[in-house]
Amino acid sequence: MMNDNLTSQQMRTGYAYGEAIRLEDLPQDILYTIVSKLPPKEFARTSVLSSKWGCMWSACPRLTFDGVAVCKCSRADLRQHTGKFVHKVNAVLQKHQGKVVETLEVRFDFVDSILVNNINAWVNFAVPSRTKKLTLDLKPQRFWKYDSPYEFPFELLEGGSIPHLRQMQLSFVSLKPPLQFRGFPNLRKLHLQLVNVSRKDLEHVLSHCYNLVWLRIDRCNLNDELTVDRLLPHLLYLRVEWCELTKIRFYAVNLATFEYEGAYIPIDLSYSFKLQNAYLMLSKAVFQDALMSLLNGLPNVQNLSLRIGLQHLKKQWLWDNPLKFSYLRHLQLFMFIYPEEVDKVLYFVAFLRATPLIEKLEVHFSGYPLWLADVGPRRQDLGECKYHYLKNICITGFKGARGQLEFLLHVMENAPALEAITVDTNQRATEEFWPYGGSGPPFEEAKQIAITQLSTTLPHSVQFDVI
Repeated sequence: MMNDNLTSQQMRTGYAYGEAIRLEDLPQDILYTIVSKLPPKEFARTSVLSSKWGCMWSACPRLTFDGVAVCKCSRADLRQHTGKFVHKVNAVLQKHQGKVVETLEVRFDFVDSILVNNINAWVNFAVPSRTKKLTLDLKPQRFWKYDSPYEFPFELLEGGSIPHLRQMQLSFVSLKPPLQFRGFPNLRKLHLQLVNVSRKDLEHVLSHCYNLVWLRIDRCNLNDELTVDRLLPHLLYLRVEWCELTKIRFYAVNLATFEYEGAYIPIDLSYSFKLQNAYLMLSKAVFQDALMSLLNGLPNVQNLSLRIGLQHLKKQWLWDNPLKFSYLRHLQLFMFIYPEEVDKVLYFVAFLRATPLIEKLEVHFSGYPLWLADVGPRRQDLGECKYHYLKNICITGFKGARGQLEFLLHVMENAPALEAITVDTNQRATEEFWPYGGSGPPFEEAKQIAITQLSTTLPHSVQFDVI
């Protein structure tokens, strides 16, 4: 039976058992699948290998039209070359009519409505060309001066969609999907930048991208909530940056990474049960308020990094807080301390008390008022709170302040599994600022405080480094 199968296979392929099969003997679709994994330049170079490979490159090309490169001009002069750019793009697309085009990228400043009909035609070209990656990067160099972005032509799409599309980037585009819009059923990666869209329309678009894996939303001002209540079961990566929003809520049960930069707003990812990494940079917030918000919105996160630009601390321990980060293992905090906050440094321990399973802690301090500041409460005010799993502590920007020292002593006394602690007097998060002249910050004095005050408390089994 096996011999019959082998004979049958040999007849179909035309090759006897043991005979070598060369790359150029493979079917066209398999060849394309292989070389399409190469970077664009390397892909293009394969055309010199044989006539068959050259045909393959022209049959399934990756077409990138960058205005500055095509017109050979500076970006400031790009508008003067609009006609030239349109002519060249149309000429190339004409040669590829009826062929598969893997990638279609257009990068040009949209400052003139004369481009509308041409861009519509280019989007329409992508539908029968079975394009998998579509980029419309149309943001002007000074985009804030223009308030009329290109309106995406949903009406030109095949049944309101582009069925073969896998990746899409839209920059300086307006989205107004019709009610019958069926989404992009095979879209895996979506980047929206400077997109003009309402809350309702954005939710409609995203809710119909069921297979979305990667999503980035950049400077899209909804002035409303960003909510997607329909399940996005495949979404693994979500980044939202500098959008004017009032709330974020996604129903993404398999989300692994979340990144956010912007104003302090409620974030609800409570259904993201597999959230591994969260990176948040808030422009302004009260530390304890941000903590309570994250406890409610990201309860399942495993690794968390929090940075607050204009940060304020309350004299508040949050003793009665019942919420915990039950899965958090690694916490990274960036603490910029203003002069009026120096006596409140120890209060940030409220965050640590909400992490019962924490294993690694990083705290990066900034702020010259911390140097040798002998103000604030003592660790005895905290009471006992065991951190049974904490193994590694790294503190940078240690300036010998009482709040910093008392925090370290509190943690060391309550971390029975501690293996290593690093105290770095260098400010790693931001550049050091010292307004008093002279010989500069008292690094050596801060080091001596760390050595004399901490070394006597640590067990000999704990690795202790002072830098």
